Amino acid sequence: MVRRFFNRKNNYNTMSKKINPLLLSFGALLLAVGILYSCKSESTYTLTGTVAKTELEGKQIMLRQMDGERTLVDSTLIIDGKFTFKGAVEEPMFCRLTVSEINPETGRMSNIFHAMLILENAKITLTADAEGKSKITGSKNNDILQAFVDADAVLGKKQDEAWQAAREARAAGDEELAKSFGAEQRKYSEERQEQRIIFVKNNINNPAGRSQLGWLSGLPLEQLKELIANANEATLQNPNVVKLVERIQALEKTAIGQPFTDLRMQDFDGKEIAISDFAGKGKYVMIDFTATWCGPCRVGKPAMIDTYHKYKDKGFEIVGVWFEYTYEDWVKGHKALNLPGWPQMSDLKEWKSEGARLYAINGIPHSVLIDPNGIIIARGLRGEELDKKLAELLTN
Repeated sequence: MVRRFFNRKNNYNTMSKKINPLLLSFGALLLAVGILYSCKSESTYTLTGTVAKTELEGKQIMLRQMDGERTLVDSTLIIDGKFTFKGAVEEPMFCRLTVSEINPETGRMSNIFHAMLILENAKITLTADAEGKSKITGSKNNDILQAFVDADAVLGKKQDEAWQAAREARAAGDEELAKSFGAEQRKYSEERQEQRIIFVKNNINNPAGRSQLGWLSGLPLEQLKELIANANEATLQNPNVVKLVERIQALEKTAIGQPFTDLRMQDFDGKEIAISDFAGKGKYVMIDFTATWCGPCRVGKPAMIDTYHKYKDKGFEIVGVWFEYTYEDWVKGHKALNLPGWPQMSDLKEWKSEGARLYAINGIPHSVLIDPNGIIIARGLRGEELDKKLAELLTN
């Protein structure tokens, strides 16, 4: 599945009730951070960086706010392995430092260095080793964030080692050993997720905690609610928290058992069509959230075509909602897929599509199945799961 945020899969199992001792130590460390700082506050910030990676010399380093739009705050050059940013902010904000260059193999811009930090009025210091691993100190919120980053790195290393071991075992033909290491990898992945959830819950009212919300946007509805259960009034006004609240509301409105939410867009001929033209009119209708640029979407289309032909005369319809950039790309990509004539629509807004917003879509392909009365009865079905569900509903 292609995901909007960080391209990572966040749909994990419910948190384990047994807390890893490492997580307890991590929590204790965060509690201790606050006593290191006095009540003195700065009116401006100075961010000083030292990088050991020689490839960064002379490159432009960008400081961007991670506000959804990745607004540029400032930029400068790395000279003699050092850089400095100075300014003032009204309130602390989550930012990212990046150095980018064109990849000669792909011709696309890619990051050769990045680091996360909380930009606030303080004297902040970044040091990065020759591999690009950074450590940021100098303010309370950055120390809180750094404590989390360090703890996450411990589990991340174990996860990577298990993944590599599984890969080597599979290459050697030892499938049982590969499965064992695969299970170990998943365990560390779940522990990392649990650790991040605990961190956000305990720090939802400071920017360090809120900086990790993007990694958790794919959690089930109830867990998303738990993340902001202790949010104060100021936190609820934060743009990233506002987006999460909107996502929660959209998930509630489009949950199984709710009436479908209508979408109105244009088809290939420029004619305006709507989901309501098809749903709630006696057929089972599946909204297929997809895109021509989405690899998993394209891979899944042959099975979807088979399912469509199998059930279209028994009361089944598909409506494609495409997250596309341009009309030309949409038409070209659609023709290459050789799809049957089910209805297609797009507002050509890619991830800013109304479909993504109203149905809380943060990863595609995704589907919403609607019964003949217009009630949502399933989400996320595809392939064999979709075929099995339709067999139950439409086979006499």
